[in-house]
Amino acid sequence: MKVLWLVTARSQSRSIPDKNILELGGHPLLAYRVSAALCLAPADDVWVSTDSQRYAEIAGSYGATVPFLRPAELASDAASSVDVVLHAMEHAEATGRQYDAIGLLEPTSPFVLPATIENATRRLSATTAAAAIVATRVSRPSTIYIQPEAEYLSEIARRLGERPPPRRQEERVEITPSGGFHVARWEQFRRRPAFYTQRTLSHDVSALEALDIDEPLDWEWARFLIAEGYIDPARFGLRPR
Repeated sequence: MKVLWLVTARSQSRSIPDKNILELGGHPLLAYRVSAALCLAPADDVWVSTDSQRYAEIAGSYGATVPFLRPAELASDAASSVDVVLHAMEHAEATGRQYDAIGLLEPTSPFVLPATIENATRRLSATTAAAAIVATRVSRPSTIYIQPEAEYLSEIARRLGERPPPRRQEERVEITPSGGFHVARWEQFRRRPAFYTQRTLSHDVSALEALDIDEPLDWEWARFLIAEGYIDPARFGLRPR
């Protein structure tokens, strides 16, 4: 399966300014996704979509291809990731490039290992009925302790009064998307631009791989994981600079 790997890295971030190029473990955040993708495909098939020339130069220094600068309307808070993906796909088709699948890699999920992404892509390729595959993580929501916002915890108290709370081992295990990767068959995505369909496979990733950096506390946790040796940048193809 030939995949166009698209790393999306717009320059405007509200929670952590310039998050996508801030250094984490000696490398800009987007470099983790670029380097992971380069473990799977040649540079011509690893694109970065950004609205910033500065970001483009940084991505290029790590080996990515930056075939365009994203238009302003696709760099706002209102722009959807699907629209950004379609823009890249249209550019690929206009330049005569052909792919079997499109893979979306967001910098905010930096720790998904190349081998995990490769295994997921192989699953999608081998499962002919599947249209896409996305990274998921295990979730134990304990919904017995969740109720509509209110001054008093009356609904939770009612439930606990009807039956004792389950032990953690007895709680229902569910899954939720982790943001680690989204891969879809090219032609099917063009016909129906969506990564989430009735034929989307789930692919579990580890707790470390599932880290999603949205807030400053997430960033500090990521720094801790690297500093304490839980995450080694070399596993993503990154070397000390």
